[in-house]
Amino acid sequence: MQHLKPPAGCNPCRSTWSYLRTQYLADVPASAITVTMIATDVGIAPRTQRVHLTILVEAGHVDMDRRTPLHPVTPPPPPPTTPGRWAATVTLTCDTCRRVLTVVAELAGADWTTRGIARADLAQYARMTPKTWTAHVKHLEQAQIIRKEPDSYRADDGRWAGSRPDRYVLLSGSTFDALLTTTGTQAGARWFETAAHELLTEVAPWATGSKLLPSDRQALVRRVAGHMEYGRYPRDVLRRMIARRAIRPHHGITDAYALLISLLPPPMSTYTPSMGEVVGVVGRRALCLTCEHPHEDPAMPEGVMCRDCARTSTPAF
Repeated sequence: MQHLKPPAGCNPCRSTWSYLRTQYLADVPASAITVTMIATDVGIAPRTQRVHLTILVEAGHVDMDRRTPLHPVTPPPPPPTTPGRWAATVTLTCDTCRRVLTVVAELAGADWTTRGIARADLAQYARMTPKTWTAHVKHLEQAQIIRKEPDSYRADDGRWAGSRPDRYVLLSGSTFDALLTTTGTQAGARWFETAAHELLTEVAPWATGSKLLPSDRQALVRRVAGHMEYGRYPRDVLRRMIARRAIRPHHGITDAYALLISLLPPPMSTYTPSMGEVVGVVGRRALCLTCEHPHEDPAMPEGVMCRDCARTSTPAF
């Protein structure tokens, strides 16, 4: 059987994920869920059901055990109605770039363009120097999030009469998403899987080493890529989450997948930056899942262990 639709546009895929989510929330063991049970609930044949499960696993919506739901199979959300709301949904690893984007979005008009404000004033709003403002505007331009344009005006006779401060145009979210995703169809060709492999190679070489089976390496990369693509977790946040526990691979790791899961966000979680993080001001910190103390890192989301608890917890290897 050939699967021609993406999971978000496939009714059996969405029904399968909904059924697995219901069983997961009801604490039904994964070993007790059979393909026949899923197929009966979805209303398709067991052989067809296996194809849809495979598609969900490859797309990062279901874990490698083919029973644990990870990220919802839903169409992309509609674009926000205001520039400020849109800016809050863009995940950036650079706090300075985020402040620049926030200032431009808050001062933008109905046409999603900020005009008539001098660079020095914009830099003052963002609490930085004009030189720093210019440097990070270039970063946002390279990422196709902002476009800076000169704003000149002419006299009544048509001759050039002067120039106003540059205007900043906020580009659509679809342009930003297109930058992050390529059109490749084979495994590893997507931008998120490549970024996930680079991240694991940097902070968790034990998860990409030659001693692991190729299927295990692919599952580890797919798990991290799913958090980046569907959970919208910034790469820098995932890097700090994985690196918060010191791993010494020369002692031998028997279950790298379980070890990585203990360091990653919980299934079906979505990263939402706090308002303090958006504007560059540290606000309320999330609590540790185990000791219930605030995290040292303000970017840590809810539902994960702190550094001390991760270090003292039962090793997964």
